[in-house]
Amino acid sequence: MKLKFLGSSNSAGIPVANCNCSVCSEYRINKKINFSTSAYLEYNEKYILLDAGNDLISNIFDMKDIKAIFLTHFHADHCMGLLRLRHSAKNIKCFHPKDELGFSDLFKHKHSIFYEVFDPFKSIYIDDIKITAIPLKHSKNTLGYFIETKEANITYLTDCYEVPKNSLEFLKSKRIDYTFIDACYDETKSKGNHLNYLQASNILDEINTKNGFLMHISHSTLEYINNNRIKLKYRYVLDDEEFNL
Repeated sequence: MKLKFLGSSNSAGIPVANCNCSVCSEYRINKKINFSTSAYLEYNEKYILLDAGNDLISNIFDMKDIKAIFLTHFHADHCMGLLRLRHSAKNIKCFHPKDELGFSDLFKHKHSIFYEVFDPFKSIYIDDIKITAIPLKHSKNTLGYFIETKEANITYLTDCYEVPKNSLEFLKSKRIDYTFIDACYDETKSKGNHLNYLQASNILDEINTKNGFLMHISHSTLEYINNNRIKLKYRYVLDDEEFNL
């Protein structure tokens, strides 16, 4: 079993269009791209998607067995890939937080995707993998996910400015091997729709995770870290990093 990221940046991606900052320039020189944050679990030639913001998602998983999609929320950078994936010849289940508007016309023209509201702290089994919805605070109704497998327990907490008390208490009661958490901002910004890396690090400490990682980075945050030679307690996930569980 492995967890692989398709991207680990914020919605702008890196490099940002027409930006000449040092980070974006370096990415262009090295011909690198960091797409918006999404990931997937792979096991026994089966796949569970954590968000589907990449427009190429239907090509990446063409002729592959997608067991389910777990959306964190309905911002475009997390669900835009569904606009094409919904034309799949095979039906796909998509679990998501309650959101009457959703995104674009996904609910109106569902095609082969079957949407199911996932209530906070409810658990669902996909084969022998248990996935629990963890409510987060963001500008849209948002869920994180606690994933229990035979190999490892994983917490996936993207796009949030706060992890509510009841979510923290739930996570503190669990053994957690890996946690991935939103840390879009640098330390100069403490309010907004996302956490900064100090706030995120404090949460990782509080839930006592064995391995903690930051994600959803912006080009400006990465440039701030580089320019100020910031030494982080927890590092950011790389562009397309893979974790063998």
